Amino acid sequence: MENLSFTSTHLWNPNRIGAMAIYCSDGRWGEAFDEFCHEGLHIPRYDRFAIPGGPLWLVMRDISLMIPHSAARDQLQFLIKAHQLERIVLFGHYGCAYYTHLLGLDSDGCLRAQQEDLRVAAKTLSGWFAGIRVEAYMAMRSGERLSFRPVPVGPIHIV
Repeated sequence: MENLSFTSTHLWNPNRIGAMAIYCSDGRWGEAFDEFCHEGLHIPRYDRFAIPGGPLWLVMRDISLMIPHSAARDQLQFLIKAHQLERIVLFGHYGCAYYTHLLGLDSDGCLRAQQEDLRVAAKTLSGWFAGIRVEAYMAMRSGERLSFRPVPVGPIHIV
């Protein structure tokens, strides 16, 4: 393989926006997450925290998540302080393989748990970081079209 060099057409912008998106690392959704953040939420740049299951790492749904839960808190604590974050947007997505694996259910069967976990994750973040603005969305797929539905982050009921 030859030595590949590339120069981006995007110029460096030193201004921080103060926002972060937490979502699943499934690359098939990445461009849609970016488009929604940019066009739908008017967040031109944002920190990304992309991991399998996304906000699931903030929820103690299963004992196997104890170490990821602690690691997520440590990393978020650093980023919120260092990058002066004020807003966190949480995303779940339809057909998440991490959820189907963890729960042993099909994509439709995981939806209720995913939405509750978005609520729990929002409450967790609000408890860890006073004053942080947290919102949640469920990314859905209908054929080849992707859409985003707000998930109210009110009262918590573990599923």
